[in-house]
Amino acid sequence: MKFSQATLLAILATSAFVSAAPTETVNFESTDIIVTRQDANEILDIIAEIKSIHAKRDFAEGEEYHELSRRADSLIGNLITAFANSGILGTIWNTLTTDETLKSEISGLIKSAVQAAIVQGPALIKAVWNSGLIGNIFNEFLNDTDLQSALLAVGKSLFSSAANLLLNYGGSSTTTAAAAAKRDALPTQAVVKRESYEADVMLSERDILDKRDLSSLITTIVTEISNSGIITTLINKVLANPEQSISLLTSALKQGLVLAEDLYSWAKSSGVLDSALTYIQNNGGAIVSALGKFLAAALGSGTITADQINSAGGTTTATTAAAAATTLTKRMLY
Repeated sequence: MKFSQATLLAILATSAFVSAAPTETVNFESTDIIVTRQDANEILDIIAEIKSIHAKRDFAEGEEYHELSRRADSLIGNLITAFANSGILGTIWNTLTTDETLKSEISGLIKSAVQAAIVQGPALIKAVWNSGLIGNIFNEFLNDTDLQSALLAVGKSLFSSAANLLLNYGGSSTTTAAAAAKRDALPTQAVVKRESYEADVMLSERDILDKRDLSSLITTIVTEISNSGIITTLINKVLANPEQSISLLTSALKQGLVLAEDLYSWAKSSGVLDSALTYIQNNGGAIVSALGKFLAAALGSGTITADQINSAGGTTTATTAAAAATTLTKRMLY
C-alpha cells in the first residue's frame, strides 16, 4: 500500500507537532538533500509493513513465527536500500548516532562487530579517512610497539627508502590530512542524487519535500526505528555490508560516538588491521600521500629513524596477525 499525498502530509504534520522542533534534532548530512514524496512514501510504507509483521509475529508460533521473522529481516534490508536511494542514509546515521537513547547501544554494536571482524579493514580505513581522523590511526600504529613495524613496512614498500620519502613528502605538513580527507572523500548519496536529478529532469516543487517536511520525515523514521525494536538488526545488517558500513562508521566517528583510538584497539584485537594495512598498501590513493607526509614528519621530528624505514620488513599482515594473537592470548591468560 502506498500512502496518498494527503496521508503523507498528515503523517509529516503529526510528526512535526509531536517533535515540537524537528529541525533542531535532525543532523543533516548535507543541505543539498532532495527527497521526493515518492521516496518518502516508499520508506513509510516499508516501516508500516515491518510494524504490521511484528504485530502478527507476537501471536505466531513455530514455522509461522520464523517465516514472519525472515520477512521482517528482508524488509529491513529494503529499508536500508530505500534510505540510500532517497539520499538520506547519511542523515539517518548522523541522527541515530547522536540520539541519547540509542548512542550507547549503537556504540556497543559497532564495538562487537569490529572485535568479531565483521567489519572489514578497507571499510574501517575508508570511514576513518572520510571522517578526517586518519592521522589519529597512523599515530596509534606508530606508538604501538606491537604494530609499529607493520606500518613502517607498508611505508618501505610504498616509498622504497627514507631518502625517497623525504624527497617527495619532506616539505609537507601533516596537518593537511584532515583537509585532504574532506576534499577526497566520495560524494555523499545526497549530492549524487541532486546531480542526478539536475541532469535528468526538473521536478515540480510539489514533488519534493521542503526542509520542514524532510526534517519531520527523518524524525518519524528515527522514532519508529527506536520504538519498533529493530535498531539491533538494522545496525548489524549495515555493519556486515562492506559498502554500507562505511557511511555508518563515518557518522559514528564524526559525531564522536566512537573514537578513532578505540576503533584501532578493537580492530587490533580481531586482526582487522591486517586487511586495513593491505588496503592502504594496494589501493590507498590519497591515503598513501597522507601516510607519506605523516612518516616524513615523524622522520623530521626524530620519532622514527631512517634506518627503521630502510630496514622495515615486508610481512605486514603476518606481523599484525601475530601481534593480535599475542594480545588475545595475554588477555586470556591474565
